[in-house]
Amino acid sequence: MSSLDAVVGAIASEPRRRVVEHLADGPATVSALAEVLGMSVPGTMRHVDRLAEAGIVLRTKAGRVVTVELVPGSLDPLATWALQHRLFWGNHLDRLAGHLAGPTDRSEP
Repeated sequence: MSSLDAVVGAIASEPRRRVVEHLADGPATVSALAEVLGMSVPGTMRHVDRLAEAGIVLRTKAGRVVTVELVPGSLDPLATWALQHRLFWGNHLDRLAGHLAGPTDRSEP
């Protein structure tokens, strides 16, 4: 599986996207994330595990406390893919719009 596939698969779930959004402000404990998500700690941990498998987050454990933080650059494959497709489709749609608008009368100033 490519890193893009792993990232897209991991953030396909709304709770996991919310975890990523929350972690953009800095590291958080799984308990704090569970509170934000309104779900149990074990349920939240399953989402964190999926994000960790994709390389998006890093977990550290101190005693019974698990802290989660974003891995810098982990969403870069998705950002690169989105930019490439935005540029491709933007250019093609601009050309299509020009074609659909028809010829312009260039004799007027």
